[in-house]
Amino acid sequence: MNRKILLIEDKPGLSETLKSLLELHRYDVITAVNGDEGARLARSHRPDLIISDIYMPVLNGYDMLELFKKDEQLKHIPVIMLSAKTEIDEINLAMKKGAAGYVTKPFLFKNLHAVIRKALKSVPSH
Repeated sequence: MNRKILLIEDKPGLSETLKSLLELHRYDVITAVNGDEGARLARSHRPDLIISDIYMPVLNGYDMLELFKKDEQLKHIPVIMLSAKTEIDEINLAMKKGAAGYVTKPFLFKNLHAVIRKALKSVPSH
């Protein structure tokens, strides 16, 4: 069975490109445009992994991580954060809030895929 990934990204071009690349690697992909929609979809679809932008409208990635930590249904799902911010403080904050990985934009897909594979190793297949 294919692993399910929830992609939360507010920029349609990047979201569509990433979705296509992930599907080429045989992942089932669900998309959301902000953390609030992402949290709702995570509860209903139970993805194996979440890839999320940090800076987006309605509910940003940091607030979403906080929400997930408090939610019994969501707290075990690894979350990889995507951001154009490369400062070590940003990376440390994301990791402190519970992110399973942090990938800076722009990125090579193979680098993101390596982080995805590492995060999924800790998740049992359905």
